[in-house]
Amino acid sequence: MTRVPSIGQPPIGQPSDEPIDASAGQPDLVARIRAVDGVTDVYSPRSTVARIPGLIAAAAGADGDRMAEVAVTVRDGMPLVAARIATASHDNTPNAARRVADALIANTPDDARISIQIARIH
Repeated sequence: MTRVPSIGQPPIGQPSDEPIDASAGQPDLVARIRAVDGVTDVYSPRSTVARIPGLIAAAAGADGDRMAEVAVTVRDGMPLVAARIATASHDNTPNAARRVADALIANTPDDARISIQIARIH
C-alpha cells in the first residue's frame, strides 16, 4: 500500500489501487464536504461489500460517521479522491457537485483526480 504524501509532496513508494489512510495529517475532507452549500449528507463511495464492517458497526450502535467517508487511493502514482453525496432538492445539484469538487481540489494534491457521485437528492 502506498502512503499518501502531505499536500504538495511527491508520491512515496510504489503506486497501488489500495485505499490509503487519508486521516494522517490531511484535512477532514468529510467535514469540508458537509460544509458545502447544498450538500445534505456524505456517504461512502466504496462498494456495499467493502462497507459491510461499517454497516455492522452502525447497526450495533457505533459511530454513524464511519459510513461517511471520502475514499482516497493511489493508482499508477496518481491520487484518486472519491466522494458520494446527497444534495438538497432546492439547490442546483450539478452546482453543488462542482462546489464539492472545488473543496476537494483545494485540499488535495494538485495532481489528484476527483470523482463526485450523487447518491440522493432530497
